[in-house]
Amino acid sequence: MPNTPIRRASARGFTLIETLATITVLAILGSITSFILVGAVDGYVNAATQAQLHAEASVAMDRAMRELRWIELNPDPAPCTVGPHIDSVTDKSITWDIELGGPKVHSLSWSGTAGDPLTLRVDGGATVNLQTDVTAFSVAVYDDTNTVIVPPLATDDTCCPIRRIALDLTVSRSGQSMSVRTKLFVRSTMSGGGT
Repeated sequence: MPNTPIRRASARGFTLIETLATITVLAILGSITSFILVGAVDGYVNAATQAQLHAEASVAMDRAMRELRWIELNPDPAPCTVGPHIDSVTDKSITWDIELGGPKVHSLSWSGTAGDPLTLRVDGGATVNLQTDVTAFSVAVYDDTNTVIVPPLATDDTCCPIRRIALDLTVSRSGQSMSVRTKLFVRSTMSGGGT
């Protein structure tokens, strides 16, 4: 009997087909994993952008409302008995006076062009950008029965019935948008109100 070597099954190597199948399966698993990771990173970036936009817009609206709270009663009783000292209102701006030691004109406005900033002018001085990347801003005013007073309002007698101011701000950045809305009752016109 001739001596023939006995081959063990465990001693043989991978065939080309087995190697290609393994590489294909690993490539598919790698691409699925990369899509999951890219989706998670994109979701995180979008959420971070949304959070940043919300924080910036909230700070801008808080500052605007803080300035609007200083609106005093109109010192000229001729147009009405009780009315805020608001000079003019459009759908994108509001101008008012503060009489602390003399007239001080304030204004909050947006140009209406997407990307332009929301600006605040205090005491007629330099303009401050409250928010950049603004895509929409609107001002709405209401009387004591909660009825909308349609702007533009440009005289004391048309601004006289204003009791509440609502501001809507929308900002966009990196494909993300955030809207913030706030309302304010004009304190000086409320019973027992004042500055």
